Amino acid sequence: METTISPNSPNQPIKGDLRQRDFRQGDLTRTLALVACMAVVAGAALWQATMGFRVVATEDGRRLAVAEAPLALPRVALALPGATTVPLPVLLAGDPRPAIVTFFYARCNAVCSVQGTELQQMQREILARGLQDKLRLLTISFDPRDALDDLARYAARMRAEPAIWQFAAVPDAAQRQALLDQVGIIVLPAEMGEFQHNAAFHIVTPDGRLAQVVDYEQPEAALAAALELAQ
Repeated sequence: METTISPNSPNQPIKGDLRQRDFRQGDLTRTLALVACMAVVAGAALWQATMGFRVVATEDGRRLAVAEAPLALPRVALALPGATTVPLPVLLAGDPRPAIVTFFYARCNAVCSVQGTELQQMQREILARGLQDKLRLLTISFDPRDALDDLARYAARMRAEPAIWQFAAVPDAAQRQALLDQVGIIVLPAEMGEFQHNAAFHIVTPDGRLAQVVDYEQPEAALAAALELAQ
């Protein structure tokens, strides 16, 4: 028996429904194509910005770039307690040991305190392992208020051995900023005369090139990187 479907039967498609369905399918296709196109563009941009997806953060990208092509540090004049002003490249070239360079300000009670404690431990490790002829530490203040007496007192508080761990300031504001820019240290004024800033261990060769940047929470890695340069 042949079954006849009524025009009003719910099982029979209506032309208007077909057109609406075709429209929705076409709209979905166009949307998916647009999303795919945007994903390709975004992926290409991310590939370029992250050095082929090897890094995501800008800081990680800078550190990778430094490791692949060490940067020459600017010829800034350093003032050291108990010494005359000396250009940074001259200070570095006068000693065959690689330097682990850090930046701080004497009044800091946050990141600088943590890094200072790590540097103390690093100095003890250097002495315990007899590495004082292999590498050295150099801590530079970015606070124009830090006088040489302030640095000397800070060094005494840290029990810094002068033959291993030196402190310095950069008296000239323009030179100081040029050095901070080159090593990637960002310093922002904060309340109560404090500063907000990032921190890291900067591994520097005797010829004045920044060879590697290590996170300040990884002192063992910084020590290993400096020793590798000393070989």
